[in-house]
Amino acid sequence: MKDHYEKIGTILALLLPLLFVFRGGYLQEVTGYVYLFLIQGYVAWFLFFKSGQPFFGYSVTMAVGAYGTIVLTEIFGWPILASMFISSVFAPVVGIILFLSTIRARGFYVSMASFLLAILFPKLINALQDITGGRSGLYFSGVTAFIGYKTLYILIIFLTAAVAAFFLWIMGTKTGKILTLISENDRLTQAVGINTLKYKIIAYSIAGFISGLGGAFYVNYTGFISSIDIEVFTTLYIFFIPLIGGSKVFYGPVLGALFVILMPELLVPVERYFRIFFGLIFIVVIVMLPEGLAPNIQKLFRKIHLKKT
Repeated sequence: MKDHYEKIGTILALLLPLLFVFRGGYLQEVTGYVYLFLIQGYVAWFLFFKSGQPFFGYSVTMAVGAYGTIVLTEIFGWPILASMFISSVFAPVVGIILFLSTIRARGFYVSMASFLLAILFPKLINALQDITGGRSGLYFSGVTAFIGYKTLYILIIFLTAAVAAFFLWIMGTKTGKILTLISENDRLTQAVGINTLKYKIIAYSIAGFISGLGGAFYVNYTGFISSIDIEVFTTLYIFFIPLIGGSKVFYGPVLGALFVILMPELLVPVERYFRIFFGLIFIVVIVMLPEGLAPNIQKLFRKIHLKKT
């Protein structure tokens, strides 16, 4: 029961930024950015940590949603909402094709295939710079031209809460329980007669669509995207969100997103050596807190409570 209230509390807490929606400014801008990456963090939480699928191409599925939205809207003249939806539908195709093409491989080889995809995709974007803008990027007003920046911010808050609630719901269904079994013991799950291939494709479809949708909202919110924004470090940041926050608890990705996205703000004075310091901080946190931030914060509060009693 306590775990149930914890999960519901997490979803309600995700709506708290609505309280300062009319303040605007830097705080609102950063909050929206954190939430957009939190969506991707929950995708990694679901696909890798809960479904056991060794996929590291999150920046690619996110980029497909983002670039697809711009290209379909600006070049082909599609309505913005149709462009966002079609791009989100196409995003999981990338993950599913990669999965099916490496279906005979296991573990490390599948991980490396998706990781290489994350490395090579920005190169493809640069090669298609006449369409994608390459490193120079593309500017995009998107839905903000119709509904305004604050309304889009509100939509992102609700979307993030809805994504978290959806993953909470699906993990309690038959599909979610089977994915958990696959994560714990793939071969045993197959041995009892469960079609694991079907459920893995379902997992990739769900994760890819939500990642692509998050990418579509990302480019609408930031108004700009370039190959630099979707480089391999982006997929690492996304993967580290549930890893740093704590993959065993539902609110772990929330803490992880705050850490991964806000930490660079503290490292602005050493921007030249940003990635070195950022990497060292990641290593220290993983070594010192292997379970992530959330479980250790829980332990700290328990100790404080015991001392008081």
